Amino acid sequence: MTNLLALQPGTKLVSDFAIERVLGAGGFGITYLASEPALDRRVTLKEYFPSDYAARVDGNGAVPRSKDCAGDYQWGLDRFIAEAQTLAKFNHPNIVRVYRYFEANNTAYMVLHFEEGLSLKGWLKSLGRAPRQREIDEVLALLLDALEVVHKADFLHRDIAPDNIIIRRDGSPVLIDFGAARGEIAAHSKTVSALVKPGYSPYEQYAETSRQQGPWTDIYALGVVMYQLLTGR
Repeated sequence: MTNLLALQPGTKLVSDFAIERVLGAGGFGITYLASEPALDRRVTLKEYFPSDYAARVDGNGAVPRSKDCAGDYQWGLDRFIAEAQTLAKFNHPNIVRVYRYFEANNTAYMVLHFEEGLSLKGWLKSLGRAPRQREIDEVLALLLDALEVVHKADFLHRDIAPDNIIIRRDGSPVLIDFGAARGEIAAHSKTVSALVKPGYSPYEQYAETSRQQGPWTDIYALGVVMYQLLTGR
């Protein structure tokens, strides 16, 4: 995957990590596969890089695009770090593990466990058939258990969809790519389109504030995912 604003393969970060390739990019950040030689493992790195506010300098550094958006850039950076600190407290087999975060290049990076497997969308395609009731029950029960932990911490995922659920090789699901910080940043900047995923987001996510959002917001999105599993639509 090519992204002209992304860090290049081989880039070293805080002497601990080396970028291998881009895994994905969105309006608020870039996700990389990276190696961590000291522990002989691969990790996922999420870089705070809001495309509306940020520019790349000297190949690695990130800076606000202008003085006018410097405040918004810093506001979003603070929310990104706060999300990393919250997610790092979750120790649940069906929630992606956050090892740490660090600041470098005038931005921040979240270090996550690299989950090997297929997205739920890819898993469905690989089956070549409709999933069996047992398979659906196992996925649903584990995801509901994970969401219960998230909601008890007064936190929301805000971006549940087939591409944000990984099915591991053993068949267990894991929630990845939380959208809580993205939601706050988008609401702050009035970028409502960045708050929603058409077909999966409930109506309250189309509002400019998050006041009406709650655990029901995630349950709605998970319900749509289950509907898709059952019907193929």
